[in-house]
This record gives sequence, structure tokens and C-alpha cells, in this order.
Amino acid sequence: MKPTKIITIGIKELAHQKVILAAWYNFLKESFDAKKLNSDEFTEYLKANVMYDLDKDQIELMLSGPEPLLEDFKKSIFG
Repeated sequence: MKPTKIITIGIKELAHQKVILAAWYNFLKESFDAKKLNSDEFTEYLKANVMYDLDKDQIELMLSGPEPLLEDFKKSIFG
């Protein structure tokens, strides 16, 4: 398994969390189908930690994976 990093995405509304998690799943599935990830990596990276930040009154969604994968995901979502 490749070394992993974590990105944190702040979310104010539950609907946004659903969209980002769905996009993360689709991105990982496409990467798996393209043989960029093996089944163990796919399963491990699907796990997303969620934390609530009281100071900011928002959910922090934490996604993990190798840095190039996370960078590609950020580009696909945020441009």
C-alpha cells in the first residue's frame, strides 16, 4: 500500500457531505477500474472520517490516500 496523506474538507450542510462522499466513491471506483488502485487500497481509501468542529460550526470530512490521488480528486471536484 502506498503512503497515505489526509485532506480535510469543511462542510456546512449535510447535503454537501453526501455530494462529496458520492464524488469520492465514484472517483475511487474509476481509479480502481483503471487499475490505478488494487482492491485493498480501494477498500481502505473508502473509509472517511467525519469530525464536527464546534468553533467553525461545521463538519470536517477527512479523506485519505496517496498524495497524487488526493490531488487528482481535488482537481476533479474544485477545479
